[in-house]
Amino acid sequence: DTNKIKHKEAITTTNEACILQNEYLRVVFNDQGNLKHIVNLAKNLTVSFTGQGFYWYIGYAEGKTTPFSPASGAYIFRPLHPEAFPVSLVARINCTKTDTVQKASIVYNNWTSQEFSLYRNASAVEIEWIVGPIPIEDNIGKEIIIRYNTDIKSEKKYYTDANGRQVLERIRDYRPTWHHVPDDLVSSNYYPINSRIWIQDQDRQFTILTDRSQGGGSIYDGSIEIMVHRRLLHDDSMGVKEALNETAYGKGLVVSGKHILLFDRPSDSARLHRTGAQQLFMHPLATYSLPNTSSHTNYSEMFRQSWSALSDAMPLNVHLLTFDQLAPKQYLVRVEHYFESHEDEFYSKSVTIELQILFKSIGTINDMTELILTANLPSSELHR
Repeated sequence: DTNKIKHKEAITTTNEACILQNEYLRVVFNDQGNLKHIVNLAKNLTVSFTGQGFYWYIGYAEGKTTPFSPASGAYIFRPLHPEAFPVSLVARINCTKTDTVQKASIVYNNWTSQEFSLYRNASAVEIEWIVGPIPIEDNIGKEIIIRYNTDIKSEKKYYTDANGRQVLERIRDYRPTWHHVPDDLVSSNYYPINSRIWIQDQDRQFTILTDRSQGGGSIYDGSIEIMVHRRLLHDDSMGVKEALNETAYGKGLVVSGKHILLFDRPSDSARLHRTGAQQLFMHPLATYSLPNTSSHTNYSEMFRQSWSALSDAMPLNVHLLTFDQLAPKQYLVRVEHYFESHEDEFYSKSVTIELQILFKSIGTINDMTELILTANLPSSELHR
């Protein structure tokens, strides 16, 4: 009954300093739309920002499109200069606050914008960004990044994941197995980011979760940048034989995505980014239908409303990776401990699970065979 719904007015401000705050975090913006601080209220930690927003690199071209001096393109990221330029020197900020969520929408121009959201009971800040169509009327190819400049003393180090699992330490302008002399200060310090990147100092860790694989790095101490869109005008001579200039209906592509910002102590951050990356990657997909019934009550009586093979919750550090029904009474189950050793005082420890208790809803387990990871051979038959 819509008459029983209590409507509360949202509080909205335009081009004014703005604070988003819940019981865990405070996010501070100035009246120019610049992110200034994120405060972890529970831990009394603050990270300050000297810059956050969209920047762009000039894609290398200059007509030298040979394999020995390739242009920036589909396979090669090669900026003409190591400096990135802001997409705009001014921005408009609108803040909206409700009981459920507080938002700061920042518009830079007609092709870049981002929206910060802080939900009630959330320990993370969500950013939804939109880029495109990238303008090329000036005949300059552009590579668009989102940059986060902080006061964290990272001392050249940053961390990226490998396929959402192992985390690797990166050191700017350094390779562990050979003497590295960088000829490109930017692209030589870019790495794949499958799900997360972070910087840290002794007391603070600033982590960004991505909703897709992207490239990025820490080109300056305290800074993280992530590539979000590219539009280039020259072939990179790597075999495609066309420029990275994709269009739809005659216009450059518009791309949208999401970054999740986490801020905590280094010792407490693993449980945030491990669980947060899983939730972001496997977020629920909402679907809707029009039932052929006269009311919701009739629908709920005719159809099952929910079902789970699990009778109990998995431990926080254990992920049900596979649950496939191979035959009427035969299932393939994979579980993984997805915390690395020594990254969390509690959740990095070994854990024991009882499959019969967890899967009690599907019946009694009469027989169980341990297989190798690819599930095509019993582990007892594996000989190395």
